[in-house]
Amino acid sequence: MRSIDVANLFIQRYGQSLYLTNLSLNKLVYFAQVEALKARPERPLFDDKIEAWAYGPVEPVVYQAFKEYGDSRIEMPNGTPSFSKDTEFAIEIVDRVAETYGSLSAFDLVDMTHREGSAWKNKFAGAYSNAQIVVEDIKQSVEYSNVFDFSKTFAAAIQNVQNTWLNA
Repeated sequence: MRSIDVANLFIQRYGQSLYLTNLSLNKLVYFAQVEALKARPERPLFDDKIEAWAYGPVEPVVYQAFKEYGDSRIEMPNGTPSFSKDTEFAIEIVDRVAETYGSLSAFDLVDMTHREGSAWKNKFAGAYSNAQIVVEDIKQSVEYSNVFDFSKTFAAAIQNVQNTWLNA
């Protein structure tokens, strides 16, 4: 499977319910790779390159496919997905990632990937270096071994306001 296929799955399944931008989509595809490795450490979800860019992990193929959207919402897949025997597993992972991370803002996702001990933090060498994040980097990261504290996200703040002031 390719990273663009994973991105297209997110768009097909959640393009109408989540506000997917190029930035957030790249982070969700990255977290899909992390979750897939947690489930099957011997087999990544996709083999495409992941690079450490200024705003976190990026799959260059996904970025290039959707760069025309800028920070606008992506609602249509790019091209025809090429699915394989792993499609069912990919759908399960995409659903899990969308449920866990889908309500977060793009910059909440960036904050998650910029934590101390993250694969991005361990590989980022400055703007435009685009160091590659490989499977072993992910397996040694906090994303792989640790759960993120969602209580400090923008989404949690909104939920807190809604719970506190029911008609807000």
